[in-house]
Amino acid sequence: MSNLTISRLSPRLDLKPFIKDIWIFESNGMLSEDEMRIIAPNGSVKLMMHYEGHLAGRIDGHSFPVPEHRLIVAGVSDCPVIADFDQGKPFGCICFELNPAAAYRLLTVPQHELRNVILPFGDIIDTSAIRILEEQMYVASDPVHKSVLFQDYFSVALTRTQRDTTFEQGVFAIINASGRISMASLSQQTGRSDRWLRAKFAERLGIGPKTFASIVRFQSCFQALLQDKHSFLQGGAFIDHYYDQAHFIKEFKRFMGYPPTKYTSLHNEVGEIIYF
Repeated sequence: MSNLTISRLSPRLDLKPFIKDIWIFESNGMLSEDEMRIIAPNGSVKLMMHYEGHLAGRIDGHSFPVPEHRLIVAGVSDCPVIADFDQGKPFGCICFELNPAAAYRLLTVPQHELRNVILPFGDIIDTSAIRILEEQMYVASDPVHKSVLFQDYFSVALTRTQRDTTFEQGVFAIINASGRISMASLSQQTGRSDRWLRAKFAERLGIGPKTFASIVRFQSCFQALLQDKHSFLQGGAFIDHYYDQAHFIKEFKRFMGYPPTKYTSLHNEVGEIIYF
């Protein structure tokens, strides 16, 4: 196997509106010492279980150790996350990335309480069902089987919650506009005040609509940059998304920790392979 491999699974048809991506990430323990492991924010909550090796996450100077064979929640982030694992030893992890408008259906606590933190799923929903799910996923040696078990649980959880259609409309309006939407326009489209939107997004998503729009806009540029880092910067493709170059550099550093010219010289295969 190569130093890094990532394989993707397709969510069940009934769960595709809720689960954005399922990926299995594995390393043979021969990563470069220069590997940065920077994960860019994308507005999505992630549930993960690592089944081999050590894992922790660093967010804004805080370290969050992750126990092995436990389902853990990485709340929505508005800054870069560093995946901290032993680069010299084999590592394996399965991740369920939820759509931005879906996390509140599974994690019924106010989402702003989970912003920029990583913690066990059982600390949020302390039920016997979670412990049973984790035990079943632990016994399942095949990551595909682990995925089936989690999706079965999620499907049942959805029956216990109700949709917030206005909030979801706001999320999709921002996504469809690639983040280039004013808050006045968002209020007009949803028929809700700016104050209502800020409160509802904090509760349901964990960040305000303006921050979410900034992340979606950044991701549009980041995806394009990953296709051809140097041509993207030299061609000024970011101009369509930002006021000017200074604005683009400021936002890029906000979400990646480095200005774009510096970032393109770094080795961040772990953080980039997830988005291909």
